[in-house]
Amino acid sequence: MAQVTIGRHYQGPSRNYTDMCGYCGTFYERTELVLDAEGILDCGCNGGLTPIELSEISAANVGEIEPVKAKTREGP
Repeated sequence: MAQVTIGRHYQGPSRNYTDMCGYCGTFYERTELVLDAEGILDCGCNGGLTPIELSEISAANVGEIEPVKAKTREGP
């Protein structure tokens, strides 16, 4: 992995870098993320839910998977 450096014209905080929210997977500046009680970076998108509650909600929203239909020949 290549080393990422901050350019000399950067005006933000000295320790600000992009990091991923542990709940939604969206990238934010590190100063916008908060470390919650479980040690996961949070952007505020989860509404106070725990990872177990979030996974139960996402599992409940899964629908039936349609089987892939094979190609058929066209013509007589």
